[in-house]
Amino acid sequence: MTDRGIKDPNRQTSMFGVSSTDGTTPVAAEITASTKRLRTDSLSGGEYDTFAQDASTEATTTIEYEHHEIHGGSHYFVQSYADLAEDNVLDFTWQMPDTTKWIHWTWEVDTEAEFLWQVYENVVATNALANTVTPLNSNRNSTNTSATTMKNEIQANLAAANTDTNVTGGTLIGSGISGAGKKVSGTSERHHEIIMDQAKLYCLRGTATAAGYVNFDMHWYEHTDKN
Repeated sequence: MTDRGIKDPNRQTSMFGVSSTDGTTPVAAEITASTKRLRTDSLSGGEYDTFAQDASTEATTTIEYEHHEIHGGSHYFVQSYADLAEDNVLDFTWQMPDTTKWIHWTWEVDTEAEFLWQVYENVVATNALANTVTPLNSNRNSTNTSATTMKNEIQANLAAANTDTNVTGGTLIGSGISGAGKKVSGTSERHHEIIMDQAKLYCLRGTATAAGYVNFDMHWYEHTDKN
């Protein structure tokens, strides 16, 4: 590895070049004090990257990857509520696309009373649920739409839910209870994303042990791995 540096006093800029020992990967970099930015250019390929830096602390300024997907128009959400009677089942079926553009999913549920939640993978939709759910793009300037297909329905009880969505052969990948009895509310959430299995049908199921409202908030982005 070799390098050389040149200081430009007029621009308050340091220019330096770096090349690998075999000379095949030359790059140049420019650090500009006034803008607190680092620019790197590949001398051969013309690549250009900019790294922003906080002027006060000189810390590198970044955003989370999920935030980047929002800017790129590949992040979606479903957020609403349901009023459930005792023993009602709120079912969602969610079909993943058969592509390598995978869904990275997080969610949160708030309940007024006791509520059993379950997530099943690789279920069978014996009958399509009544309502089509249209995910919204988190970047409201984007015209991109989700590649997934989501439906939901409030079923009278577990037997009715199982008639329409057969979870017997599926895999239960998550479950829990939010709230306690009829008077204690609760919150359940998963903030570490799940990467959903392509081409699989999922059932997102909530059973009201006691009557009450439930708020549901689902977020995901759709991304193809680079490597």
